[in-house]
Amino acid sequence: MTYSYKLYHSIQEINLQDWERILTQHKRKVFMDARFLLTLEKSMSQFSKFWYLIFYDQEKNPQACSVVSTFITDLTILSDKNVKKYLSLFRKLLPSFFSTKILFCGLPISLGQNHLIMSTEANSGEIINLLDNFLKKLAIKEKANLIVYKEFNSSECQQLDILSNLGFSRAYSLPMNHFNPNFVDFNDYYHSLRANYRKEIRKSRNKFKKAGFHFIDVQESEKILELYTSEVHQLYEAIVDKSKTKLEILPITFFQELVMNFPGQACLTLAYNDSEIIGFMFSLYHEAIFYCLFCGLNFKFNAESDLYFNLAYRSLEKALTFDLLDIEVGQTADVFKARLGCYQKPLYIYVKGVGFVFYWLVRLLFKSLFPIPLPVPSYKVFVS
Repeated sequence: MTYSYKLYHSIQEINLQDWERILTQHKRKVFMDARFLLTLEKSMSQFSKFWYLIFYDQEKNPQACSVVSTFITDLTILSDKNVKKYLSLFRKLLPSFFSTKILFCGLPISLGQNHLIMSTEANSGEIINLLDNFLKKLAIKEKANLIVYKEFNSSECQQLDILSNLGFSRAYSLPMNHFNPNFVDFNDYYHSLRANYRKEIRKSRNKFKKAGFHFIDVQESEKILELYTSEVHQLYEAIVDKSKTKLEILPITFFQELVMNFPGQACLTLAYNDSEIIGFMFSLYHEAIFYCLFCGLNFKFNAESDLYFNLAYRSLEKALTFDLLDIEVGQTADVFKARLGCYQKPLYIYVKGVGFVFYWLVRLLFKSLFPIPLPVPSYKVFVS
């Protein structure tokens, strides 16, 4: 079967009916929702370029769709600290060498999701060949040094392993932490825990209460926009600044646009010291899945009140008020989340350098640039 594609330079230009027809076959499609893509396009246009493709079969039926973007980031983003320290020697000779433009089949944002969606009837091999030819030409035009397909779970990789024949290497990305929402509410969850884990939560909550802090959950869009000020956004920037794996720093306009484009579905959990906001958790509820997306923290209050832990507990408490199939709690703080009772699903990316130098650089340094994530200890959290 011969496929063709239509290329669009803005999500506002796409054939929305065809786009959504492909998405209806898939769960967890909020990050391919046109509203989400418009949010990112508007807020990140000064940092990234975006392209949107819809693939059609011979009968002009839509069979796949994809988002492509550029972003300049650190090539060592997934490397461990020892490798980063070693590679810093090269930076002294070539300061910008590892800061490189990447062409993503995906978005320039850390969400643990893929942005290549194919229908169940599609010939994945033919579509990937067609897409990859487009990416190779675009990478040269945009002077990108790397092409990366991101981020795919184990079952999705079965369709994508054809990329190994096209010069790509499969690497581990950060795994996604999931929480099974099979509890009536947070109290039900708490009493299902073993005694030592209940003690940890009780101790952290007592520290928070003793510090005199309190929480507010906000779901009304107008109220979120009122409360999410530039000062609150700086708490998010503080978290990103301390992160070991920094892909992007989202501007405040991203959060504002997301709230406006998903009215009533965004949730902002705020921690207060009197009238001062000292931390937040920004989440999104969509089609029975609760996504804990972004966190902000005033670190000077963290030690005395276990602020981060308590934000996680409160966010989980809020999530369990919804009728859910899953709760995604992000790709960081793995040990803490395992002790909450979360489980992990591995995610993968496919990487290839563009041009002779970067092609062989990626090949030679592959294990250092993209190490296997350290396993998280196994904890017996629940009573049964």
